[in-house]
Amino acid sequence: MRTRRQRLGQHFLCDVGTARAIAAALAGEPKRVLEIGPGRGALTRPLLERLGTVRCIELDDRLAAALPSLLGNPPGLEVRCGDALAEDLDTLAGGGPWQVAGNLPYSVATPVVRRLLPRRDLFTRLVVMVQLEVAQRLVALPGGGERGLLTLEAEAYARGELLFTVPPGRFSPPPKVMSGVVRLELRAPAVAPEVLDRALALASAAFSHRRKKLANALGGRVGGEAATACAAAGVDPGARPQDLDLTSWLALAQKLPGGALSPVGGRHRRVGGR
Repeated sequence: MRTRRQRLGQHFLCDVGTARAIAAALAGEPKRVLEIGPGRGALTRPLLERLGTVRCIELDDRLAAALPSLLGNPPGLEVRCGDALAEDLDTLAGGGPWQVAGNLPYSVATPVVRRLLPRRDLFTRLVVMVQLEVAQRLVALPGGGERGLLTLEAEAYARGELLFTVPPGRFSPPPKVMSGVVRLELRAPAVAPEVLDRALALASAAFSHRRKKLANALGGRVGGEAATACAAAGVDPGARPQDLDLTSWLALAQKLPGGALSPVGGRHRRVGGR
């Protein structure tokens, strides 16, 4: 039978140097940070020392109840028991804007990041630790094997960088994989929302056939219009989906008729982590 910790996917950070490095990667302003999944408070303490105001959201009710006293009931700490994937973000980020930090559980890291990325109105910077594979997807360059839909979403809403990697031995219990700390500076997309949605929907269709050349990968979705759109957008129809940057996907989306992409609607963000 799986333990409670295993069900919650808990690998607690136990390295002070890593926690301080994450805290140091946050900006000096705003002086408040939303911490997702504080656990036993290894990161919470340096966040309080650096910025003074920390609002935590913790799914594990026992950890949430114990955290304030564990840290000595500091005045700048607020702990809420809840699910970062379900809580209303406008309520959670009341009194903001906020920076975000956290050692995100591997099982929910991608949907959590996806949920926060479009909310530049609430959050200015994310510094999060995730499985290294996810970190690499977030910052993958065109042509890289890790590049996918998640990469494009990150590029649309943020400037991202992989700051450093974290070995398993810095957690208790140690996970079986490496972790990576990513910094994402949120920004407003450079195009209208409907254009971005169409571009991401188009990319979602193509990445489901990532080994095919672009014209073939899109053929099942837009038929013979794929090659015409590639030519009009100045995109090589022989490229693979992972070879294109966000600008190219935006150009393609604007060259295709509106009806070609409408069936997907807003569903592209529920595609898998690639």
